[in-house]
Amino acid sequence: MDDLSPLQRRVVLVGWITYAAYYLGRVNLAAALPAMEAEFGWTPEQTSLLAGAMLWTYAAGQLINGWLGDRLTPRHMVFVGIVGSSIVNLLMASVTALELLVLLTLVNGFLQAMGWGPILRTLSETLADGQRRRIAGVFGTSYIVGNTATWLLTGLLLSQGFWQSLFIIPPLLMLGFGFIWYRLSTSGQWAAQNRPAASGHVPAQIRLKEFWVFLFTALVAGALLNGALFYAPTFAALNTTVDQAAITAVVFPIFGLIGTVGLSSIVLRSSRGQETWGLIVLLALAAAGRGIALLLPSSTLSTTLLLSVMGVTSYALTNLLLTAVPLLYAHLGTSRVAGIMDATHSIGGALGSTLVGLLLVHGGWSGVYGAWVVLPLIAILFVAAGSRGIKLLRV
Repeated sequence: MDDLSPLQRRVVLVGWITYAAYYLGRVNLAAALPAMEAEFGWTPEQTSLLAGAMLWTYAAGQLINGWLGDRLTPRHMVFVGIVGSSIVNLLMASVTALELLVLLTLVNGFLQAMGWGPILRTLSETLADGQRRRIAGVFGTSYIVGNTATWLLTGLLLSQGFWQSLFIIPPLLMLGFGFIWYRLSTSGQWAAQNRPAASGHVPAQIRLKEFWVFLFTALVAGALLNGALFYAPTFAALNTTVDQAAITAVVFPIFGLIGTVGLSSIVLRSSRGQETWGLIVLLALAAAGRGIALLLPSSTLSTTLLLSVMGVTSYALTNLLLTAVPLLYAHLGTSRVAGIMDATHSIGGALGSTLVGLLLVHGGWSGVYGAWVVLPLIAILFVAAGSRGIKLLRV
């Protein structure tokens, strides 16, 4: 970041903090669900209904808000999303009816989808072409840190015995960060003067030809990331003591930071203009890393190694698709591309989590890891077959 001007550094820092803050109004629900289920006497089916509600409106919201993010002022759009999500979360602290909670969660999913695309558009219009590539690895850590920090905060709040506080304190913090964003983010006029020269109208058929490979890979990446993220504690508990399982599972997001900052940045630097080959490398590493589970004996050490490797490859792959591709596809509309990629990744995550549950019932963990090896190999075939003619910005 040494070549960034003071204003560019401010934009990157404020955007990073703002998107990390979005997780204060997203992850808190998952942390509160066990306590809410116990208090209200919900069945597992009722709890799953509330838990899954946000996934679908978030995916739909990414498509809609990604498109709007290239037409409306990002500064206003991100502010509306973060303030709206804060208000919805505050309302959830006083609601007891499951139906109303589901409705509020659906609304929150849409509002949460107003952040990523417009923030990336702000980066794209503020940074020069080469700077976008270099900043992609660093900026992708925002959602990992935001997720982890929110889990730590909600755990601390839950230890006090009041799940309602998870819908009061984190949203109030998020609201404060929203005002910081509105105050310090760049104006639309300054961004327009720095818009990349490649911006413009691109025929729809060119978009589809260049884009379908990345969409399919985003489905696979979502399945690999979310399947492991949701079931990492369960897997860790098989080979460690109960008190060690949670600690062991944390290595997944911790090494995800290494994958985002390190591995994805290396791939971006070494595959300038040929990112599809970088995808093939990451997919091959993802398959090989998960194959460890089929070879090593079960132990605390092997579980830690496996979760570490999965964290590195899963987050590196996700960062290249969700952060780097939208920034490098600025000529197609950064916010629009980010919305489509994020929506596809979310759908893949929902499908992947369901697949893990089904395989655990019928085939156990060997079946799960077998599927996790096969999925990236299938994606490699698709990427290799469709990589001809795909050109990102050669910067």
